[in-house]
Amino acid sequence: MGHNGSGKSTLLSILYGGLFPSSGRLLVDGYEPYRERERAIRDMTIVFERPYFDVNARVRDVYGVLRENGDGDCLEFFWDVVGVKGLGSKLLPDLSSGQKQLIQLMQGLCRVSKIKVLDEAFSHLDPVNVDAVGSYIARELKADVVLSTHVPEEAEWLGEYFIVLRDGRVAWRGTLEDLARENIYEVYVRGHVPEGLEVVASLGYVALVRASEDVLFELNSRGLIRGFRKAGVRVYYAGRA
Repeated sequence: MGHNGSGKSTLLSILYGGLFPSSGRLLVDGYEPYRERERAIRDMTIVFERPYFDVNARVRDVYGVLRENGDGDCLEFFWDVVGVKGLGSKLLPDLSSGQKQLIQLMQGLCRVSKIKVLDEAFSHLDPVNVDAVGSYIARELKADVVLSTHVPEEAEWLGEYFIVLRDGRVAWRGTLEDLARENIYEVYVRGHVPEGLEVVASLGYVALVRASEDVLFELNSRGLIRGFRKAGVRVYYAGRA
């Protein structure tokens, strides 16, 4: 996770071998992917934030090619459950941005590989498809996943280990268990933060506050806040670290 320009895409580009690091080394299963590109290409598939197709193939042709060397269960999920079958006769360049993103996700997730690198891969999807594809990744996908995202809830939904970047450096890294030790809550506010709460950071309709649960339950019962929960990775994403 990280703000625009924090280094997420650069880090992922080094991970899949597209860029050399300016210093240091990055190892995937003991090798440097930017030095062993052919091995990296075999081991990893990448899904980018902005899908681009420059061939006039139809969606069903892409599906047919993947059937020859892809994961059949994964393909059936996209074809039937997600509904890619309904796009079968359409040309790739004629698809909407969200439809293109689905096809790119189908290519990336269903191609047999050990690691899936997803760079803001849900950015053009509607909430229904985010739920469907995300749930598939969490429950069914037979591969390791490295995911970049701007959405804290998305990170916590799918992530097991988190790295927050800021200005090209690691601002924080850890697990949900590490986050649970923080005595900070996410409060969903009604226009403004109620007086008396210690605000750590404010992010629109969400305020990060340091308070007891008893105080927050009281504010919620009086209708002064819309709800609250123990703070997650948003604490560090908001710049506290």
